Amino acid sequence: MAPKTLRSLLAQPSSKLGPHHHHHHHQSISISQSISTVRSAISHWDPHSSDSLSPSFLQATSHLHSHLLHLSASHASHHHTSHELVTIHTLLESAMQHLKESLKYHLFHISSSLDSHSDNIKAACSIAETMLSTGYVEECVSTYQSMRQSTLKSQMVRLGFDQSAHQPKFVRKLRWETLDNQIKSWRDMAPVVVQSLCSDEHRLCHQIFAASPESVPDLIFSTITCDVTLSFLTFPETVAVNLKPSPEKLFRLLDMYVVLSDLLPDIESIFGSEPASSVRSQVISSLGKLSKAIRAVISEFELAIQKDPLNSSGVPGGAIHPLTRYVMNYLAYLSDFEHSLQEILVDLPPNCNSSFFNLPNLQDESILSVTIAWILFVLLCKIDSKAETYSDVALSYLFLANNLQYIIGKVESCQLRKILGDEWVNEHNMKARRFVEGHVRSGWAHMSEMLSVENENGDVERLRMFLLAFDMAMKERKDWVIADVAMRHEVKLMVEAMLVPAYRRWYSSHKDFVSVRFSPENIKKKVERFYEDSNLSSGYGSC
Repeated sequence: MAPKTLRSLLAQPSSKLGPHHHHHHHQSISISQSISTVRSAISHWDPHSSDSLSPSFLQATSHLHSHLLHLSASHASHHHTSHELVTIHTLLESAMQHLKESLKYHLFHISSSLDSHSDNIKAACSIAETMLSTGYVEECVSTYQSMRQSTLKSQMVRLGFDQSAHQPKFVRKLRWETLDNQIKSWRDMAPVVVQSLCSDEHRLCHQIFAASPESVPDLIFSTITCDVTLSFLTFPETVAVNLKPSPEKLFRLLDMYVVLSDLLPDIESIFGSEPASSVRSQVISSLGKLSKAIRAVISEFELAIQKDPLNSSGVPGGAIHPLTRYVMNYLAYLSDFEHSLQEILVDLPPNCNSSFFNLPNLQDESILSVTIAWILFVLLCKIDSKAETYSDVALSYLFLANNLQYIIGKVESCQLRKILGDEWVNEHNMKARRFVEGHVRSGWAHMSEMLSVENENGDVERLRMFLLAFDMAMKERKDWVIADVAMRHEVKLMVEAMLVPAYRRWYSSHKDFVSVRFSPENIKKKVERFYEDSNLSSGYGSC
């Protein structure tokens, strides 16, 4: 900071300047008295005590400065005047040196809580006002800046801030696990740095230089804080620009975005003056770069779903596919960032084509709901293709039903329900029910047909074939999975409704002519036990 800049600012008229400059008081005190007061104070000076800063001493220094200016302006050349000029100047230099040391001491001992009534702050205010009003602008400001800049940096180091570790070349070389820890550390530090350290520094600066024009403390504050704060606040942008997009990195980027967004009002308030505008600009830039990186990661996430290989489709028993669990857990976590994502997703994902999925009044939907619906559509397409790899049609339907039911359950258990809306949930509930009906129809309908043949010839053979098919189905499907309890109960009722009435009709017509081993109640109990005791009930869980 150029001293002349501050000098020119301090030269502006201000009603706040010079509370010690009461000319009528100066006129009642002789120069010799002021010289004696200053000399006495210097000889007993204790930089660790505010007692040295007596009103009489501060008034005396002001008086000497005024008299020095008067002598200099009078252009007097006789020996006595020259000697007096040298004496006063030397004494003022000594007084200012002592004030400078006291200023260092009191600034060093100002508490981070910044109690505005503390003795240290009061002393620092008096010293700064005196030094500025007597023309020692550079000495006062450079001392203040040096001390407070050192204090701020040491406070940030204690928080864990390492300025060298935030350099782009360093960030690019880090393994993700290490960078992940650094991001978490930055996320936790940021509110403290802005809302505590910088806010306290801003308040202190305006307290110490309260007697100066408003632009003076603003300029001094920006010199103290801007460099180190900019270095700290550029970290999110450095990460966003140098990070290779991959799905697991999304939530750390979102963490930083949320922190910066939440801190923006504080930053605009604390760094609201023109000298500190670079800090506000940096935060806006970082938010923009983070938004771009987050959109790239979401596109990468969609691409990862599409690229999931078909050879990973062999899920035993038609259970919930790991891809389904991964995507839904990911989206559920993502939905917690709903507000931020609405700001970030200013453009649809590049591959999004709304004609591929049914959302009524799509143009009225939010960017986030459209994006989430598209990702779920991509997932369901992938699940459809995996279902085709099952050779058993009933198992294929069961796989589709299990996975869609899990997706719906996840949507209904978190913010996704609010984002996607009732229409999406109702539509996919109907689709899940169709999958369940397809599973029951393809798996059990042929057995019901065995008993509905009206031709009485071969009654015993038809019964034998039914029981054989029924027992074989029980054995072959014992490892099939229905993870959702409600869906399992629904399937059981549908199978009972398909088999038991048909068997009862056949039983009523033939029990008097044919030896029948099982009653309709026996068949019903077998179905009930099958859906209660097998993997269909224990399954793979639904978490």
